[in-house]
Amino acid sequence: MGFLNAIRAGAPSLSFEFTPARDAAGAEALAERAARLESLAPDFVSVTYGAAGNTADRLDNSIRATALLARATPAARLAHLTLAGHSRAELEQIVARFLATGAEGFLALRGDPPDGPTAPWRAAPGGLTHAFELVRLIRALSPAPIGVAAFPHGHPSAESLEHDAAVLALKQRSGADFAVSQVLFEAEAYFRLRDRAATAGADLPIIPGIMPITGSVRLDRVETFSGGPLPPALSERVAAAASGDELSRAGLEWSVELVRDLLVGGAPGVHFYTVGGAQATEAVCHALELKGARQLGRPQP
Repeated sequence: MGFLNAIRAGAPSLSFEFTPARDAAGAEALAERAARLESLAPDFVSVTYGAAGNTADRLDNSIRATALLARATPAARLAHLTLAGHSRAELEQIVARFLATGAEGFLALRGDPPDGPTAPWRAAPGGLTHAFELVRLIRALSPAPIGVAAFPHGHPSAESLEHDAAVLALKQRSGADFAVSQVLFEAEAYFRLRDRAATAGADLPIIPGIMPITGSVRLDRVETFSGGPLPPALSERVAAAASGDELSRAGLEWSVELVRDLLVGGAPGVHFYTVGGAQATEAVCHALELKGARQLGRPQP
């Protein structure tokens, strides 16, 4: 798989995360966003379960979005798959459905409990408890690339940062090929994560997850996305913004500096969460002249 080779080689790769649409208008907007970002030649795109509706609705929306992206971009399509609400048998069926619809890989996640990310985990009847079990399930069914989550500030249920790193190593031993980090807003958080992972025996590539701050992203949700506090210097810039336009400019400047520092420090790529829209992501990439590895003359199988 070309994108996996690029990640392993430290190309660097470029990738985007999309949220499924809930209706026809949303599907049209998703197609437009994907087409706009296709000019950046992403190596892969991922599709979440979305955040609205019941489990069945979210799954159907995600599968439809995966099929839509298969028509909109030659980039590899990765489907998010979570344990929440599914038995083992259902998960096996879902993997088959995604592969039949055009998914070329997976991001294997435990998912949040129904009562929120810090609530106690309750497995579905006949279901799984840990993300590494999902990795094993997918790997037994398909040779497709598998990504997993990594947490710069530690998973909410982890006993310690060291325990969290050990879990990442277990995911790798279970068959994971790479990891994508939770949203981060400072390069040092990524480098500390990478060092902890290496100490725990996890040497899989870890792609930092980036979400440019814009006026359309509620600041009271930013720390929820990242799982940790905002860097003081970023908080000062945000506080100094007198308008949405100033906030967007400050967020763009911060994001450009952050991505530059990550790549200079050896990150194997950048994964953009596009919840704030395509424009901010596009602006960061243009400022740094970033494009996916598939457009840099590297062979793609």
